[in-house]
Amino acid sequence: MAEDLVTVFARFHREVLLPDMQRLIGDAVGGLRQEMNAHFDAIYQRLDRLETEYQMIVAGMKRIEERLDRLEQRVDKLALRSELLELKTRIDSLQEQIRTLEARLEQ
Repeated sequence: MAEDLVTVFARFHREVLLPDMQRLIGDAVGGLRQEMNAHFDAIYQRLDRLETEYQMIVAGMKRIEERLDRLEQRVDKLALRSELLELKTRIDSLQEQIRTLEARLEQ
């Protein structure tokens, strides 16, 4: 009878308890797995968004740098024009002084 009882308990364990325990553990682990996957998916989506924003910022900075380069070139041209006008004014002044000196010499 003791052997029958052990056999019955073993069968009960194998057919009733074990499947219930596997189902409970599987449900708990499966739920945890789904929750973790959902969190990882959210993290990956955020990283993708950040990567996209980073690329947009890099492209924007490149455009800003190009515009600054063009502005610097314009400023350099304006400075050269200003210096050229100043030199022309000096030349005109010197020519006037030369004319004055020539006129004195002729008298």
